[in-house]
Amino acid sequence: MKQSDKHVIQCSRAGAIGDIIMTTPAIRELRRRNPDSLIRYVTELPDILINNRNIDELSFVRMDCDTEILFEYPLKSGYPKTPLTRHLAHEFAACSGLEIESIAGDLFFSQHEFSAVKSIIKKFPVPVGVIHIKTGWSPYKDWSVNNWQKIVNHYAGRVVFVQIGEAGEPQLDNVLQMVGKLSLRISAACIAMADFLVGGDSFPNHVAGVCKKPAVILFGSTSPIGSGYSTAINLWTGEDCSPCYREYMELTLHKAEPCPFDVKCQTGITVDQVISAIDQILSLKVRMRT
Repeated sequence: MKQSDKHVIQCSRAGAIGDIIMTTPAIRELRRRNPDSLIRYVTELPDILINNRNIDELSFVRMDCDTEILFEYPLKSGYPKTPLTRHLAHEFAACSGLEIESIAGDLFFSQHEFSAVKSIIKKFPVPVGVIHIKTGWSPYKDWSVNNWQKIVNHYAGRVVFVQIGEAGEPQLDNVLQMVGKLSLRISAACIAMADFLVGGDSFPNHVAGVCKKPAVILFGSTSPIGSGYSTAINLWTGEDCSPCYREYMELTLHKAEPCPFDVKCQTGITVDQVISAIDQILSLKVRMRT
């Protein structure tokens, strides 16, 4: 069968990167059920999907197709005023009329990408943790920079932290500083090859979920119910007002007044809690080595 004769399934998700990763379980199931179809994925952020063996084409624009699937948030169920009751991977799969067995997504790295990471994360005599402190999209998902610095300082000499992020983000001291220096895919590969991840609910959280990498994830305006993974230690205060899904006003499609509670969902997470969670991961790593 010529490619032009194939049934074309076109999937679309504009962003964000974490959302795109959460659609890949649905893509995997689509491929399983439609082995002879051509699967096209339309997105403004295609990089994270490069090498995905379940996708035949990546496109920036929608084209003619036989079946079109739009991966959307469950607006008909009341989102964002109504909190999510299941993981977004399940919600996105439902957009295609499918059920998925696992919420873990798919990422496919090349040997070149892993080689690039090996030149960054050399063999250290101590564990290597990736740290990502600026989540994007919402100020209510970010912990204080001062608190993050306290975490790094606490583990001085015992953990090498590799800080990833976009150019212009706050930079911590006493870390292997990679903010603004790495591509999205190399940043993701760093998480795959490091010993653990610590950060907020952003795309690294989903990368760690894909790789089944130990992680400590801080939740504020979102919750582990909608975007957490069982392979992580998910820190969430569970305030009555959380999750609220508030975002930056200039970015969001769902306008909401600023937080009236001094962002207690984030300020309620203590440095000691994060240290305790990281210690659990480090303790498990030591036991696995012995």
